[in-house]
Amino acid sequence: MTIESSKNKPNKLNLEKYNVNVKTAFFTIMLSIFVDVLGYSMVLPLLPKIAKIYGAEDIIVGVLISSNAFTALIFGPIWGKLSDKYGRKPILIISQAGTFAAFLVLGLSDSLLVIFLSRILDGIFGGQIPVIRAYITDITTPETRSAEIGKITVSYALGMILGPSLGGVLGSINWRYPAFVACGMAITSIILTSKVLIESMPAERREDLKREMTKKFELEGKRSIWNKGLIIRLVQLFIAFSITVLFNSSLALVMDKRYNADPSAIGVVMTFGATIVMIYGGFLMKKVIKKFGEKNIYLFTFAMAVLVSLFYPFLYDYWMVFVFVIPFGYVMAFLPPLIQSNMTKAVESDKQGTASGYATNFQSIAQTTMPLIATGYLQIGYFSLAFISLNAYELIGYTAAFFGLLLLVLGIIDLKLHPELYAHENRVRKNSKNEALR
Repeated sequence: MTIESSKNKPNKLNLEKYNVNVKTAFFTIMLSIFVDVLGYSMVLPLLPKIAKIYGAEDIIVGVLISSNAFTALIFGPIWGKLSDKYGRKPILIISQAGTFAAFLVLGLSDSLLVIFLSRILDGIFGGQIPVIRAYITDITTPETRSAEIGKITVSYALGMILGPSLGGVLGSINWRYPAFVACGMAITSIILTSKVLIESMPAERREDLKREMTKKFELEGKRSIWNKGLIIRLVQLFIAFSITVLFNSSLALVMDKRYNADPSAIGVVMTFGATIVMIYGGFLMKKVIKKFGEKNIYLFTFAMAVLVSLFYPFLYDYWMVFVFVIPFGYVMAFLPPLIQSNMTKAVESDKQGTASGYATNFQSIAQTTMPLIATGYLQIGYFSLAFISLNAYELIGYTAAFFGLLLLVLGIIDLKLHPELYAHENRVRKNSKNEALR
């Protein structure tokens, strides 16, 4: 029996046994994500301004972004494992406290070195993402997981809608103000988590899962967390984030260089993009998957990642960016939930936090390397070889398109190796036909 087909489903009765109300749990986790992202996204439009104040070149901005992701790369799996052992809630609170400290250091910084320290500190305590992924897995089933993960996109997008605009306005007065407001957001997040959030993996449930896994071990032997399905989907996740990070990490600098945009104009684009992502993830994803089937949407989204990237170099005017954001927002909204949902099907219930930690690891590799590549392209300006001459924007777009093509190939391979991945859709269609014949 493969993990893909094992009964790894948290049913309603089991959740009620552990006093976990799914609706309340989702509401509180979405609220917590919103507050956290709001604080983080306020700082994004200010990076070019901060770089100019301290005389930093484009590549240094890339290093600044990457330093945060690099430390998250190291600590992500650790937080995931700790959440499996001690529960999701206490690890979330520790992570949020670290975020507060990081923004406080940023607001008080007086040199580029201290700014780097604040980003590294934020990366060390960036355990919130793997724990949230594990939390969602705790309270969903494989059949509904993609759509439910998509709901979380609403909170993320709302934070990204308000954050850049607020950061742009406050940052035009003083670049430190958004960092201090973010401190307040982090404190709010800590209060929400400690007072409202319901623990999805209480001690009783952890003990039950431990006993269940012990029995399975006696019957089947020890099973490693690593298998072909998990490895392929972790690589898919890395590629998916590589595509989005290539664009997003260089957005502020591109807007500044290509369109001479100030922090307010950069904030407007980010806000528009986040609104589009929210519409796709929060209102359309579930309907689209239900209408066309998750397998079809899975392949279509991978193909879209290639096509959208190919158009990026031709955004010659500021208004074209808004047109580009509409299909790119679709890719951003659909790619991670589809891949993450499949990833959870390859891992047992008591290892979801660990797997989510590794997912954050692969995401962090993308977030570490891609800003360096994107800002490196902007730093050199042009690349020429024989008859080929590419500017920075073409280099970014075509690199993303190449990654998209790899993603599509890997997606097809995964479906060939694991035909049972979307077996639940066949069951649903079969049941619908049977009901129609009655």
